[in-house]
Amino acid sequence: MTNFQGERLVAAQGCVAGMDMAVREAMRYGSERKAFGRPVMKFQVWKHKMAEHLTAIEAARRLCYFATDRFNKFPMGATREITMAKLFAGDLAQKVIYDCQQLYGGFGYVTEYPISRAWTDIRLITIGGGTSEIMKEILVKLEGM
Repeated sequence: MTNFQGERLVAAQGCVAGMDMAVREAMRYGSERKAFGRPVMKFQVWKHKMAEHLTAIEAARRLCYFATDRFNKFPMGATREITMAKLFAGDLAQKVIYDCQQLYGGFGYVTEYPISRAWTDIRLITIGGGTSEIMKEILVKLEGM
């Protein structure tokens, strides 16, 4: 079970990096893609959505930093923090990548676009290394609920 902690921490960190890249690429693409005569990123709904995602990604990044620091100092005592990081980053990544794919419109589903691959790959995060439901069960036990 100790080996799972490293895998889960890397998964959480990978989510943060992947989400950050996806949002920035979606914003770039949305600045070029036009709908109703103007770039998609000029619409307030997309600006707000991306601002929210950038904020949430930063929160996930900080949680990963905290879990990593805890793991470096106490390898056997970081289960709670790593579990929270994987749960939060993994579930957040599902939402972020979904919205990024949505911004692409129909092209978001075309396999030639990296966002399509990101959508496929991100599903593994909430399954591999322990599902989100398992992460919640671990936290329930650790918190004595």
